[in-house]
Amino acid sequence: MSMLHETCKLKLIISVLVLVNINAECVSPKKYVVSSDKAGFHTAFITCRQYGYEPAEIHSLAEQKMVEELLKNEKLGLENGYWIFATNLDEKKAYYWLNSGRRLLYSNFSAGQPDNYNNMENCLHVFHTTPGRFAWNDIPCNSNIRFLCQHNQVCD
Repeated sequence: MSMLHETCKLKLIISVLVLVNINAECVSPKKYVVSSDKAGFHTAFITCRQYGYEPAEIHSLAEQKMVEELLKNEKLGLENGYWIFATNLDEKKAYYWLNSGRRLLYSNFSAGQPDNYNNMENCLHVFHTTPGRFAWNDIPCNSNIRFLCQHNQVCD
């Protein structure tokens, strides 16, 4: 293993330790931000990063509830969904969060989803199914919809 690789690995381990420490002290380490613009999956991903945010990832029921609270007054229906940045473009059988590279361990798919309709749906969004109910669905990555970004709170 090269010296450069070892140095990068060490920096990554230190970063993870700092992140774990921050999350342990914060009650709510993540905040979500709703876009007002529509974009395709990859453009939306880049837009979050350009504004200093991370593309949204939902790792737990608690985070899902945070998103639902944020979106509770938004319109119903699939066409009014928001990108959450998971995709199965690399491995068609499993979804991964594009930003962190983590495999989905928590999900909130609508009944019968994901279905990869016409073998063209590889990116995930969250949408308001009925008043007070939200679910995830796979849709084509080139769909232009609004999106969610996130940022981690800094602990005092």
